[in-house]
Amino acid sequence: MNMKRILIVLTLTMGLLLISIQALASSTPSVDAKKTPHALKTPGAVATQKAEEKGNKLHGKHENYKGTITAVDAASLTLMLKEGNSVTIGLLPETRINVPGLKEATTKDLLAGQTAMVQAIRDQKSNLMARAVVVIPGKPTRVHRAGWVTAYEPGASITILSYDGNTYTFLLTPDIKILPAERAGLLVVGARVTIIAPRETANTTLTAKGIVVHPEGSGAGSYPEATATPSL
Repeated sequence: MNMKRILIVLTLTMGLLLISIQALASSTPSVDAKKTPHALKTPGAVATQKAEEKGNKLHGKHENYKGTITAVDAASLTLMLKEGNSVTIGLLPETRINVPGLKEATTKDLLAGQTAMVQAIRDQKSNLMARAVVVIPGKPTRVHRAGWVTAYEPGASITILSYDGNTYTFLLTPDIKILPAERAGLLVVGARVTIIAPRETANTTLTAKGIVVHPEGSGAGSYPEATATPSL
């Protein structure tokens, strides 16, 4: 009888022990679940991230430079300063570009020969990076070029060999004026013309406002005295 009681007690004890072990195992977090959150928040990782963010930021005071653009591409521009020395400044995707006459200017609208003011700041390596580039319009002038037509595409462009020996190409607008009107049919390659362009500011592209066609017989090879240019 005593032996039966002992067996019953041992059986109950073993059962309770197994239940306790299973309950303890189910309530204990797994090693992976416990380590994963802490791995993302280790002091070393946080410090590294902060250092990288700080390294990408610009710092210091704004530096302003004014000069003539001598070279430009999508990544940088070079200015020739008044003192005669040059400075190269990096361009960023967030660099603000302001070109008079253009609503949404980009780096493609920055051209060699333009005068510009650049507001820059230095990065962690002391490289100058542009915050803003403002093109400064030059003194307005009216361009007149007289010479012989070497290429002509109505409504698109006209190219002339000027008296000074240089070749100039002008864009044409649909409302271009050809003077006098009765000579419009004489506007062909070889004709002697005077091109009148609008006042130019920051944009170096020449667009013709009017074309004066001179009388026949003044083709390539002869340089007769220029006749009076009618006013537009």
